[in-house]
Amino acid sequence: MPEHECVLPFAKNGDCRGITRSAYIYPMRITLLLIALSGILLSCNKGKKNTKSCNGSSTRRDVKICIDDATTQIDLTPTTIDVASIGALEVPEIDKDDPRQDAEKKVYTITATVHKLSKHRDGDWKVKLTDGNDKYINCENPNPGCEYAKDSDFYDAFLNVREWIEANKNDLVGKTVTITGVGFIDIDHKYPRNAADNEMELHPILSIHY
Repeated sequence: MPEHECVLPFAKNGDCRGITRSAYIYPMRITLLLIALSGILLSCNKGKKNTKSCNGSSTRRDVKICIDDATTQIDLTPTTIDVASIGALEVPEIDKDDPRQDAEKKVYTITATVHKLSKHRDGDWKVKLTDGNDKYINCENPNPGCEYAKDSDFYDAFLNVREWIEANKNDLVGKTVTITGVGFIDIDHKYPRNAADNEMELHPILSIHY
């Protein structure tokens, strides 16, 4: 190889002279960063069409799908409540590492109007209920295809609720439904959205019907 022949792909006429260190260090860094990001995206088990999508561990997943140790403390006798009242319950502000709270050891039944139905990247169906007076509550059906969901005592309910939602999804908005589910306090998203004032949800939904 001639004395000044250069193997760098961006060298002119095989000559490395005049090429600064940053000229080849920065492209290499960008390439490595792109490779790392590709790996993260490929390993991310999310997507509306991914039947195995799961909630992230930073979303209090174990509490959401009832696989935490305190699941055995849930009182399965439902408390009938309306949208405004459940949003007015005094509950603590939650962090991602907080264990199940007292309000999350209860099952609630709400009859209200479906404001919106949506499927999220974690595979969950969200049924947003409203009382028609600007009060809302989100009720969610966990993805039964998630590898962690199968460990839940309520796994059969996940399947039954999903079957019902998918059979009625095209005619659900605007209808009155009755939903029974386990109380869950969501992490404050810190932006305006149609949710309970105290971030309460029913998650998971245990039953739903007209």
